[in-house]
Amino acid sequence: MPDVGRHFRLESENRGWILAVAAVFIVSSAWVTLVAQSNATHRLITDSAGDTLATNTNFMPQLYEVTYFLKETNFVGDETQADMTYTAQSSMHLDVLQPTQALKFNSLNLEITNFSYLLDNWMDVCLCGYQYQCMSHDCKEMVRPDGSEGAIDGTMVVLLFTPVQAGQHVVVHVEYTASLTSGLARSTAFDYTDSITDQMQSQVLIAASLEPFGARRMLPCLDFPNLKANFSISIQAPENLVALSNMAEESLQPGLEPGTTLHKFGVTPKMSTYLMGVTVGHMVSTSAMSNSGKQISVWSVPALGDQHAVPLQAALQGTNFYESYTGIELPLPKLDMMGIPGKGGAVENWGLIQFDERRMLVNEATEGAYGRWLSADVVCHELAHQWFGNYVTCKDFDNISVNEGLASFVEYKCIAAAFPEMSGQSLFQRATTPHGENVGVHEGPRSHAMGVDATPFVEPLLSSRALSFLSYHPEIPYSKGASLWHMLEAFWDSAGQDAFRAGLRILMQRHALSSATLEDVLAALVDGMAAVSDSNDTGDMQEVRASSRLFTVPSQTAVALLQFWINQPGFPLINISDSGTQAAQSRFYAWGNNATDDPFVTSGNSTWYVPLGAGQLEPQAVPGDAATQWGELLDHSGMIPNVDSEGAILNVAGTGYYRVQYFSAHQQQLISALRDLTSSDNSTLSMLLQANSFISDIIALSFADSIDPSAILDTAAAVAASPACQTGFGMYLLVMPVVEALQQLALFSSAVEADNQCRLDLNTSIQQLLGSFAQPIVNQVSQQGATTANSKYDSATYTASQDAFLYDHTKGNVLLAAAFHGDAPAADLLCQLYTDSLEAGGASIDPDLRGAAYQTAVAGIGGCSPGAQSAWDTMLTKWQTDADIQEADRGLYALPRASTDALLQQTLDISLANVKVSSRTPGNSLSAVMRNVGTNLGSGGSQGGAVAWQWVQEHFTEAGMSQMLAVLESFPFIPSQQNLDNLSTFLTPVQTSTQAETASKARLLAELQHDVQWVQQHIPTQGHMSSLCQSANSMAPVSS
Repeated sequence: MPDVGRHFRLESENRGWILAVAAVFIVSSAWVTLVAQSNATHRLITDSAGDTLATNTNFMPQLYEVTYFLKETNFVGDETQADMTYTAQSSMHLDVLQPTQALKFNSLNLEITNFSYLLDNWMDVCLCGYQYQCMSHDCKEMVRPDGSEGAIDGTMVVLLFTPVQAGQHVVVHVEYTASLTSGLARSTAFDYTDSITDQMQSQVLIAASLEPFGARRMLPCLDFPNLKANFSISIQAPENLVALSNMAEESLQPGLEPGTTLHKFGVTPKMSTYLMGVTVGHMVSTSAMSNSGKQISVWSVPALGDQHAVPLQAALQGTNFYESYTGIELPLPKLDMMGIPGKGGAVENWGLIQFDERRMLVNEATEGAYGRWLSADVVCHELAHQWFGNYVTCKDFDNISVNEGLASFVEYKCIAAAFPEMSGQSLFQRATTPHGENVGVHEGPRSHAMGVDATPFVEPLLSSRALSFLSYHPEIPYSKGASLWHMLEAFWDSAGQDAFRAGLRILMQRHALSSATLEDVLAALVDGMAAVSDSNDTGDMQEVRASSRLFTVPSQTAVALLQFWINQPGFPLINISDSGTQAAQSRFYAWGNNATDDPFVTSGNSTWYVPLGAGQLEPQAVPGDAATQWGELLDHSGMIPNVDSEGAILNVAGTGYYRVQYFSAHQQQLISALRDLTSSDNSTLSMLLQANSFISDIIALSFADSIDPSAILDTAAAVAASPACQTGFGMYLLVMPVVEALQQLALFSSAVEADNQCRLDLNTSIQQLLGSFAQPIVNQVSQQGATTANSKYDSATYTASQDAFLYDHTKGNVLLAAAFHGDAPAADLLCQLYTDSLEAGGASIDPDLRGAAYQTAVAGIGGCSPGAQSAWDTMLTKWQTDADIQEADRGLYALPRASTDALLQQTLDISLANVKVSSRTPGNSLSAVMRNVGTNLGSGGSQGGAVAWQWVQEHFTEAGMSQMLAVLESFPFIPSQQNLDNLSTFLTPVQTSTQAETASKARLLAELQHDVQWVQQHIPTQGHMSSLCQSANSMAPVSS
């Protein structure tokens, strides 16, 4: 800890005066040269050429010592009554790498009041401050922005009194004041009851959330991920508050101010600046000890102290798993996980992880399967970063997938280890949100990534992310990265026992407490295969290795082959020839390559190194066993494992990050094979995973107009006839992709006249299919009842099979889709559940069906029409006042189902203007609510699409162009020519200022243009009857 109140001084006052006077002339005369030089070199933030201080700095940080001084008034909930600033002092211990007189560092919005430095423990210089020996009283005169960009990004430059030489050591001491609005910031206010006075108070937590470049907002530093250093953190805070940091507390002593305590924490391992953690406020915790003796704790505001069980289980078992998987014990004495009110997302501060409290904490009485899964997902992800991201860190944010891709990959192994009822493999494949929320960037990574990566204007994994790696498509570094590692693991482990994990362990050893690039990850994986090649592998593994080009070429060549995946955007479509033995690859586009000037496309002939596994889509087959055939596609076309035989299928267990287009006869044969699929818990999981991959390919290719879209109805009918569709695995992996495709078809059909025969036939077919999926659920709920006890999900007693968990996770979605497309039994059931919940105060209804029941009531279907307005009012009140934050969110996401245009208008106004929406569901609520309003096709006369589009035009400027363009990308435009003309007219004069905005604009127009053409071809208003229309017309009622 730095000496509290210490000021650096010269060895004598006389010497100080002489140096100060001399320095004034030296400093002033040198500034012109310094500023000119600073614009050319030593930048901290990446520019278009990738130049960074991380590679050009003249200094290397070794240690940061920092003390924060917080006051009682900082924690007052009402901002108008609170003190919004704090003071701090810090010391940067820097090694000099090259001769220089200019010290460059990061400091953004820090009001520096004292700046001094100590050179090699003998020369002590105060450049600015209020001490008499300082060269200047004005630190703004001595500490200046490094050019115009430095003023924006917080790159500062100081001219030292004399040049420093390589090998010297400088300790820079800074005192400053900062605002509690960013970096170290206040949470949303919460109610706290004082244990002494028994008085209710409005309070906040103060916490640090710094990724990617927020550290400069709370301490002067060299703020770049590969410039790692140790941290010694101290916090002075009111004595009745809890203070946490990265390391365990080493000592407590009275603070400088009455009623305060000075908390000193242990020195951290070497780590990046953005991982610094501080949290202070009224908090309570629940703890347990890991297998390695580390204390694992979950923290929250006091009122939510009974919601720790699920995240603690995830953290405790997850820590045990990661230590075993990596072979590296958590290099910290403890791990704290803090739920922050109003926080968006989560951040992996080493040893002090911070979460959105709504997502981490679980009210077991009301949450259901989805809430448990969300908590497991986010905890296992952030916990993964303690190894993949903190122990080994991306060299720069261009390589952020080193952190996020690996964490998003291994988190699903953690989920399976921590929660036996959760199928990590199934949850990796796709994601389902039962209330209409947005899917998170690492939820269901395979399907999520493929949805984004199949469109133009999408960056590759390795891409310039100068100011924020989340500014464009975060799904790429997270979900695409995870999907790439998932695919390579399947191939690696078919050729060597645990070869992929061996590669990850090499990565961890090679770059321990240091940084790595994506190329470093690939090199480690290649070396991992070499490391296990002499072990006791099976003959099949040896055969795969021997026949693989990747595993028989020099390691540098192998890495070069794999780099196609990180250096170019998109993924391949594997088009199989009629012989079933040859294939060609090309980049797959979900709605055609009709967008021009894509800055990420460097060649129109993209190819990838593609490992292809062939197996059987048959109930008796066990994909992934010795019968699996592996091959490789390296060029535009080549030989592949034979898939000509009946039931033969590529993409074993759905691990491949590519789509497959089969020749017509084989495609139809595979669709027919879906009818025979069965599910017996996870013993047939691999087969269902590859069936999911096949179904997803059929749907994507149909909407891309690459195959006849009648295949969607054929596939849906086959799935409906499958015994597997009535199981949890079958519902999650087979039924839900089909349900989503049928809903998309319904949206497309609404683009033509209501009396169009094809539209009528399509809607009838869709209703029948959705009803057949819902009927078994209706029967089960009717027989068993949905008024399950609140203890259903209590951690102390909860047990479920993986199949049962996925069934509960999915059933509400299936019922809701059927109800909103005319299935009376599903609508009647959900309406009755809502009525029953009112009579029982809401507590008795199955948590997994509450959201669906609320939305049905607001829509006024299934007998709930007379109370639709009242239901909307009830949900609004629930959102605004319900103390249960999970129930409040259900209320919010029910509002877009309103049955009148006026209520939909109010819903959209709330999503933009309501402070509670923006604070409790930051960044997600507007686009999710907008999408849900847009899909409201008029259950009670409302026209959600028209209301939402009008609202967008009226609030485009108010909400901000970047945000609204992003919102529009998730907006479900009905693909009519009129809507395309309206969108084009509206967007044409819009002047974009960033690459992301330009891309959004181009993507919006290109996608809607494609969809309009698709509807005109396949749901024609006159002339020929398309194959899709013929299929809908001839489809017999689906048996339930």
